[in-house]
Amino acid sequence: MSRALEEHWGLAPARLGYLPVGFGDHHWELTDSAGRRWFVTVTVLAGSWRGTGPAAAYADLRAAMDTVIALAGAGLEFAVAPVPAAGGRALAPLGAEHAVTVFPYLDGGPGELSPGDRLALIDMLARLHNATPQVTRTAPVRRPELPVRPVLEAALGELSQPWRGGPYSEPARKLLARHASHLGQTLASFDELAREADRSGPPVITHGEPHPDNILRSASRLYLIDWDTAGLALPERDLWGVAGADSCEAGRYTELTGRRVSTAVMRMYRMRWGLDEIMLSVREFRGPHEETADTELAWEALIEETENILHLAP
Repeated sequence: MSRALEEHWGLAPARLGYLPVGFGDHHWELTDSAGRRWFVTVTVLAGSWRGTGPAAAYADLRAAMDTVIALAGAGLEFAVAPVPAAGGRALAPLGAEHAVTVFPYLDGGPGELSPGDRLALIDMLARLHNATPQVTRTAPVRRPELPVRPVLEAALGELSQPWRGGPYSEPARKLLARHASHLGQTLASFDELAREADRSGPPVITHGEPHPDNILRSASRLYLIDWDTAGLALPERDLWGVAGADSCEAGRYTELTGRRVSTAVMRMYRMRWGLDEIMLSVREFRGPHEETADTELAWEALIEETENILHLAP
């Protein structure tokens, strides 16, 4: 990785320390030979939700990073964009199955959002959504469909036989077996809500995951980080975890954008989040795996979202 950082960004690492933060990707704090600090992310492309292979995943990630660079350039100061590599590229390959991205290092961290913070976040999301014309050429489209749906449907059809991928395989099978009927009903309910969402208004540029872990407080300011899921979608993709349909946050959003918030579409995106978490965990546990910090988090997510999903559909 040091060679890629020097070749593509001209950064000669004096110190490179691994940061055990986030989930899925890998992160380092880089101090270069001039004493400047950077935040380095290595994204795993193989087996990604982004596409059918590493090349498609790389293209999708590049489109998302190009989009946040354009947003920051358009004056959205809260959008933490990557530092362009040589030739203006937003990222660089690291072998065939990984990509490297470099960000400015910001001191601070995530935390619980106060009511004032939530309104500030609504203001940020309204500005983001209103900036859609700036990024229509670069932003990927984020359809509400479930890319890894066949994984869950296959798993639900094979609950009578043991799963032998690793330590979490059998616990995952037994958990799904207890809730198989309800999960099937949830998929049907999701399909109905997705059809209703198709009749909603035009898409906007969305962050995708504006939850507290992706909101960084630094020097008394709030920043949105982790834009790898950014893309064109309905605004409720960003709003379901922030605003209730009849809340003051929703009213503030409508005031700033002229667009009413749809209860049904927010419910659809909340359901999609839970189903995605379940599907990604099931895919991991049906394949070869070991007991690690990441698989433990995936197991906890599977339990939590399976319980949550019980309350989201009839």
